[in-house]
Amino acid sequence: MAVFAAVLMATTGFTVLTGAASTSRLVASGSVDGQFRPSYDILVHPAAPVTGLLHQDRPTAAYGGIALEQWRQIEQVPGVEVAAPLAILGIADIQTGLRVDVTEQVDGSAERQVIEIARRISGDRGLSTVTAAPAYIYVSRRPLVPLADLNSQAFIYADGTRVRQSTSAAECPGTGGGGPLEVQPDGRRRQVCDIAAGSFDPDARRTQVSTIDAYQLLPDGTFRRASVFTSGRPASVVPATARLEIELPSVAPAVIAAIDPAAEARLVGLDQAVRQGRYLTGVDAVAPAGRVAGTSALPPSGPAGRTLPVLAADTLALDERMDISVSRLTGRVADQVPGTATQALWPLLNASAKGPSQAAQHDLAWLYRARLDAAVAERAPLSAVMTLLRPGPPTYAPQPDGSDQLLPRSDGPDAADPTIDDAWRDSWLATGGVATGDPVSLVDRSGWSVTPVGSFAPDALESAAGAAQQALDLYRPTPPVGADARSRDLLGDRPVLAADDPLGYPRHPPSLVTNLTAAGELYASVAPALAAAPLSSVRIRVAGIDRFDAVARERVRMVADEVVRQTGLTVEVVLGGSTVRSPVLLPAGEFGRPDLNLLEARTRKGVATEIVTAVDRKNILLLGLLLVVCVLLVGNAVSTAVRVRRRELAVLACIGWPGWRLSMLILAETTALGLTAGVLGAGLSVLLGRFAGVQVSGAVTLLCVPLAVLLTAAASALPALRAARTRSAEALHPSVAPARRAAAGSLAGLAVANLRRAPARTIAGATSLAAGVGAVTLILAALWAFNDGMVGSLLGEAVSVQVRGVDLVAVGGVLLFGVLGVADVLYLNVRERSAEFATLQAVGWPDLTLNRLVVYEALGVGALGCVLGVAAGLGSVALLVGRVDGRLALVALAVTGAAVVLTVLTALVPAILIRRLPIADLLGEQ
Repeated sequence: MAVFAAVLMATTGFTVLTGAASTSRLVASGSVDGQFRPSYDILVHPAAPVTGLLHQDRPTAAYGGIALEQWRQIEQVPGVEVAAPLAILGIADIQTGLRVDVTEQVDGSAERQVIEIARRISGDRGLSTVTAAPAYIYVSRRPLVPLADLNSQAFIYADGTRVRQSTSAAECPGTGGGGPLEVQPDGRRRQVCDIAAGSFDPDARRTQVSTIDAYQLLPDGTFRRASVFTSGRPASVVPATARLEIELPSVAPAVIAAIDPAAEARLVGLDQAVRQGRYLTGVDAVAPAGRVAGTSALPPSGPAGRTLPVLAADTLALDERMDISVSRLTGRVADQVPGTATQALWPLLNASAKGPSQAAQHDLAWLYRARLDAAVAERAPLSAVMTLLRPGPPTYAPQPDGSDQLLPRSDGPDAADPTIDDAWRDSWLATGGVATGDPVSLVDRSGWSVTPVGSFAPDALESAAGAAQQALDLYRPTPPVGADARSRDLLGDRPVLAADDPLGYPRHPPSLVTNLTAAGELYASVAPALAAAPLSSVRIRVAGIDRFDAVARERVRMVADEVVRQTGLTVEVVLGGSTVRSPVLLPAGEFGRPDLNLLEARTRKGVATEIVTAVDRKNILLLGLLLVVCVLLVGNAVSTAVRVRRRELAVLACIGWPGWRLSMLILAETTALGLTAGVLGAGLSVLLGRFAGVQVSGAVTLLCVPLAVLLTAAASALPALRAARTRSAEALHPSVAPARRAAAGSLAGLAVANLRRAPARTIAGATSLAAGVGAVTLILAALWAFNDGMVGSLLGEAVSVQVRGVDLVAVGGVLLFGVLGVADVLYLNVRERSAEFATLQAVGWPDLTLNRLVVYEALGVGALGCVLGVAAGLGSVALLVGRVDGRLALVALAVTGAAVVLTVLTALVPAILIRRLPIADLLGEQ
């Protein structure tokens, strides 16, 4: 019955665990399906392939290199569901503007006055700061005449006054002249310089060059700007306003990209994220431009420019704030402004006393949002565009600790084009040399602008891949975060966002998208050479993939191979990749930000395959451990049966049975029991599978029968050989062990000596327990390691569900079988040494001492089994997850303690047996 029960438990447990393994793999695949399928499976780009992690800007890193014909070839490749092209045109200078109402600071009774707007710009979560030079507004009741025209020799003002350009420039050095003229009571005209400069050093333009805007306060209390160019028209063309509103310059970098609207809608659902206006279409074309939304109402003059239709992101991932303070200068300083030279104005204005101030705070991202809303509502251009910067990707230097240090741009300010840098002069946190970003200049190119047909919300885009693929999100990349407590504290536990530096860190994602036709018109106008191969990348979704498995991987591979064969381009398979956080050192900035240790999101390819492979390894290891412990348990049971039937086998040997026949008898009996147990186990496995929620297939159920037969045959091999060596004369006499001297004088030493008397049996018991301890160590360590993140930041969620309740039950069964194996060893030891225990009782040993001896023997077997089991379990963890760290010491310690307690409890059965020994009969046999 013991053999039958052992085989029944082994085969039933194996069958149910096999079904659980299949279910576990299906659950793993389901988790992978939900986490590791990005919106696209293959990234095609013109650059050389990279090893290691993919940076977030991989789809946008190139500025062309793929021809439209190649994209159309890719669309025709069998198996391609969507091929979405992407052409990065460059970083545009979007003028957001900041309108500040200073009317409350105007003294309506003053003849002349100066209002100061002090500005402080901050970024990098307040770590980078610039105290900008103040802006000044000169308000006068005296007539102010704006510049109307100019020729090669003179400036011509709106009232017909002509001033030689050289004279005007000498009055306002560094400006070129042409400032508005104030008419004095005696009829003289004095120029109001456009700037006040403390230094003309280019590096000081933000902090020591102040603009001066001149406004005339009209008799009716309205204001008319004089610091304008009327293009030959009279001053009355400039509208008078009831409020004195000043527009302070600000610029927001925005990446313009060209897409195929239909393909983008199918790939990422961009059409479903439209917040205002309408979705971009393939027929939206370049059109004549009107007045930029939210700007001055001065009527335009000259030929209309051209505007690019775009779908604009409703928010930019920017971190820049402007704190302003508005106050009026006191004293008679305003009387000295007309006629005072540029550099003399700087100390005059800066040293003046100020009256009470008004403070306000403005965010660059919100300024962009307000300008965009106005542009969509008015169907007007969002901003003029002067340049398209096309900087290369950031470069990194590997560090000894495994992190990457971000390197500064290789080109210095000396390599910059002054015209391009001037277009970005209002980028407060730029470090200079903006034009080193390989610019495409739109200056003097028909006055280009961008007009939004609508806006979209990046956060409303479908996330097909879930959190595991965040680093592949084109429109809402994952920003860097602090890697250590110091950096997180400096950042206020907030991510790092870009400011208004177009070449700053991190890179800007595409936020203005146009169609390929309009982009072609732009290229044809400003850079015809770029029109030949305008595409930066093509993102491919492969058809027929609804789960992550070998078939899906093969489909993606076949499509990728065909794309390479037809186009020769580089492909990156991103199916099954995962976002990981890589350590990056960001050096200290120019505007006060200290160095920061950051974690940058990148994509590790092939992670999903590692997950499924890891789950398969776990299942294989559990099944293997179960078989090992079952063989040991069945082997012990058969060995016990052979020992019990020693006299019967001896009688058969006496009547002439040869050894091989005795061994065949044992094998036949055990395999017959195994066959019966296998048939019964097949039925039980189906019932247990349904109870446990595990689907056990018919093939696995039928496997129970041959498995049971093979299991019993393998476990009975050694006992059958021992039966074949049975000697009739020895077997018919009682077995008396030879006298031995204890190896030690203590009770523990005697226990060790007893275990050494039957080393094979001791090792078998310890190995049986080791299998159980190893299984428990493996499953607990796997749970812990997976939850900590095996190979990526999100793999814990994907893999921890693979350790199901039925796995825990199976591992508990393995441990139980191991403990039963130890109990069997102790039981056999007591049975075979029953005469010795009777003798010890006869000479006065108390039962408590004999029980302690058995407990010590149990501790010896348990200690050996725990050492072997913990070593095997941790080794299996290393194979499963690739590492073993110090945190698993607690797991090993807990498992060891529990196993030792269980082995001590197993000593209760032999202890009870000792109390029931027939002392008189045993001593008589001796």
